[in-house]
Amino acid sequence: MVESLTKRVERSLLVLVAGATLLGALVSADAAFAQTQGKGIARAVSVQGTVEARPAGATAWQPVKLNDTYAAGDTIRVRERSRADLAMLDQSVLRLNANTEITLEAVKEERTGVVNLLRGAAHFFSRGPRSLEVQTPFTIAGVRGTEFLVSVEPDRTLLTIFEGTVFAENPAGNLTLTSGQSAIAEAGKPPVMRVVARPRDAVHWALYYPPVVYFRPDEFPAGPDWRGMVRQSLEHYQRADLQKAFDSLATVPQAVADPRFFAYRAHLLLAVGRADEAAADVERALQLAPDDANALALQTIIAVVQGDKDRAHGAAQKAVQAAPGSATARIALSYAQQARFDLEGARASLQKAVELDPQNALAWARLSELWASFGELDRALEAAQKAATLEPNLSRTQTVLGYAYLMRVKIRDAKAAFEKAIALDSADPLPRLGLGLSKIREGDLNGGSREIEAAASLDPNNAIVRSYLGKAYYEEKRTGLDEREYSVAKQLDPNDPTPHFYDAIGKQTTNRPVEALHESQRAIELNDNRAVYRSRLLLDSDEAARSAAQARIYSDLGFQQLALVEGWKSVNTDPTSFSAHRFLADTYSVLQRHEIARVSELLQSQLLQPLNMTPIQPRLAESNLFLISAGGPGSLSFNEFNPIFNRNGLTLLTTGLAGGNDTVAAEGVLGGIYKNASFSAGYTHFESDGFRPNSGQNDDIANVFLQLELTPETSIQTSSTRSCGAATALACGTPSRRARSSSARSSTPTQIFVREKKGLLRPARSSRTRSRSSRALRLLSAESFSTCSGHAT
Repeated sequence: MVESLTKRVERSLLVLVAGATLLGALVSADAAFAQTQGKGIARAVSVQGTVEARPAGATAWQPVKLNDTYAAGDTIRVRERSRADLAMLDQSVLRLNANTEITLEAVKEERTGVVNLLRGAAHFFSRGPRSLEVQTPFTIAGVRGTEFLVSVEPDRTLLTIFEGTVFAENPAGNLTLTSGQSAIAEAGKPPVMRVVARPRDAVHWALYYPPVVYFRPDEFPAGPDWRGMVRQSLEHYQRADLQKAFDSLATVPQAVADPRFFAYRAHLLLAVGRADEAAADVERALQLAPDDANALALQTIIAVVQGDKDRAHGAAQKAVQAAPGSATARIALSYAQQARFDLEGARASLQKAVELDPQNALAWARLSELWASFGELDRALEAAQKAATLEPNLSRTQTVLGYAYLMRVKIRDAKAAFEKAIALDSADPLPRLGLGLSKIREGDLNGGSREIEAAASLDPNNAIVRSYLGKAYYEEKRTGLDEREYSVAKQLDPNDPTPHFYDAIGKQTTNRPVEALHESQRAIELNDNRAVYRSRLLLDSDEAARSAAQARIYSDLGFQQLALVEGWKSVNTDPTSFSAHRFLADTYSVLQRHEIARVSELLQSQLLQPLNMTPIQPRLAESNLFLISAGGPGSLSFNEFNPIFNRNGLTLLTTGLAGGNDTVAAEGVLGGIYKNASFSAGYTHFESDGFRPNSGQNDDIANVFLQLELTPETSIQTSSTRSCGAATALACGTPSRRARSSSARSSTPTQIFVREKKGLLRPARSSRTRSRSSRALRLLSAESFSTCSGHAT
């Protein structure tokens, strides 16, 4: 019976492995085929205002549209009050400022991409395996895997390096620049260093300013005066045509004395990153009306994006005091409060905003963001749907709707919302980030990573986007690039624990436990700074996850007692932390007389876990294993480095053992995720004649686990474990090989559990199968002791 069970399980696993291999080959083939399609070397991933292209050999300029592709020899120019982003096939992303013109050159034989920057400014984000060469009238910059800014003026070229190394040369000399350094190159002179106090201030034109004021066309009557022009401009703006929106205001007389006009124009200018021009219009509006809520709200958002939290809070409070009935003032105050870690206050401000103006789509969109920060996903989805219903052609409403769907694993709906948001505002990094996460969740890691790279280019000073990009590089096994992004994220926001936490995981993976410990400890120290995004309850959950990660690092360093203390601390901080319970289960597996505790912790982890690819080792689910089997092929933390991103796909983990006295062991676990379901199937075999007479052992354990997530708060789980083994009784002299011929089977009740919000567990239903026994259950008189049981939980 044992042998037949073993063969059936082995055949099942072979079929599953073959299927996974075939699926991986098909996915790789599809990706390779997709890369061969099209002859373009660049694709427009963001277009704002007037951006034009001239194909090689042509004289006429043509408008650039989102997702248009361009080949070698094509020239692209960005007009005034416009911006554009180009994604290169070598995985470089170029952010082009207004009044910029570039020519795409053919790839060199050394697989080096070439861009000729004729005038203007460009932010280069290069993370591809190929080199990139940037030619200007005054210098040539050679780079590989770096980030820098090039600005071409009439008589010189300015270089600023944010991260990495750039080799700048011209006929007069050369210079090597590293992170934080800047240089000037002039005609007839070699490049020379220059000191820049705050290098990243040079890319303020590339920052993204979220919308905070909400103008409706019906607020301005149609007609030939400036009100009619603003109305036309708003209609173009809602159709995502920024150039016509600006053109509609071109003939508005400067003598306008209504602050609403200057506030609206400042809003348009911020949409294309012209913060200085927008600030001038804000000042003009405040001169006309010192307490204008719209102008003060815009002043708040400029200060928030540029990191001046105190100035932002002061302006927002002034706006609320001046116009207590303004929803716009409350929205601005929510941004200032969130920047000061006051999520409760920000949520209250937005609840007041929707009460004051129930038709304000921006207020509902912001409220959706805040509900998500508190883990209230149902309310977040309800608010997002309300916002999208009120204003479906507003990028921000589609963005929050996409994230609400993504958190509920409705990937198709999420992608549709993100793609619509990008079409409405291609400069917003959040829908790009969301689209990247959606693609990764579907299993398209490469496509998702490229979208996140585009998001980082759209807002290069956004620390959260940089952390996500580092996570994507970690998943791609691009060691070194992930650490670069974490380093940039730490510089951009020194108080954010996120990059430290994921950097610790990366360093642990590459066998650098001491460095990983330092990063983990720093993440725990900074944990409460996540209050800008997370509620107190979610912060406790974050701290528990970080403590569990630190416990694994202590275990790697051999500090077993410290590891246990951290594990217990993690469980006490958040009893619903599945990762903490899983760590304790792994730890107890190597401790004597902890079998029941190990199985208990594993069960709690299994019941509390969200969808994930962490497999359940068959041998860990059994508490009645003997000493030899308990020290079998699997070691502590069979899969201790979990994937950072959940994504559709399969994972296979195997171990093996061979030794003297006919000792052979093997263990394999196949796990996977597809949409809102996850599974794992595992099999363990161990046999040995033992290290003394009559100590032979033969164990076979197989298990299957399935989890279906109905909502983010509720999931259904079912598992089945079947174990068969035989070991010679110590008091008997019967040979162990004869002992293996005896077996017995018994079944226990089947349980299907439902995991509900906040860790509440209840059995959904129970069914009892027939219980069968055999002669071998007569333990006292039998020649050998055998067990074989099946149960489902």
